[in-house]
Amino acid sequence: MKRRTMILAVGLLLVALSVQAQEGKSTTRVERQHKYTHFQKGKMKQTESSILAAIENESVGMQQTAVQALRDLEQMVPDYPFSSLITPLSNKLQSAQTDPVVRKLAALALDELHSDAGDAAIRAMAEKCDDKGLQSLCEALLVRSNLE
Repeated sequence: MKRRTMILAVGLLLVALSVQAQEGKSTTRVERQHKYTHFQKGKMKQTESSILAAIENESVGMQQTAVQALRDLEQMVPDYPFSSLITPLSNKLQSAQTDPVVRKLAALALDELHSDAGDAAIRAMAEKCDDKGLQSLCEALLVRSNLE
């Protein structure tokens, strides 16, 4: 009886150790998946420059698509600091000649970047803007950022 209990205890210990080791491997694999490799950083830089070129393009459709793609990327890769896009987005937001949809998308994208420069551009539009819909959106974004 004592021998069976000892064999059972050793068996359970081996199972517990293998499960713990497997959990450690899973955690390591997950951590590896979410850390940027040199290749991934290069791809993100390349994507960022492509989005920048599309934002600065004259085509309204390309601008809308680029800003929406940026918003999607911000959701998928929240740790990446799309810092080179803050100034062009601010310029699009503040320019009265920019398409109204692009301006609203730029405000949303700047809000999601959580940068002081982006918040300043949104604040400026909330204080004074000819487009009342955009002004209301910027005011709402400022209220939401103050609540978070």
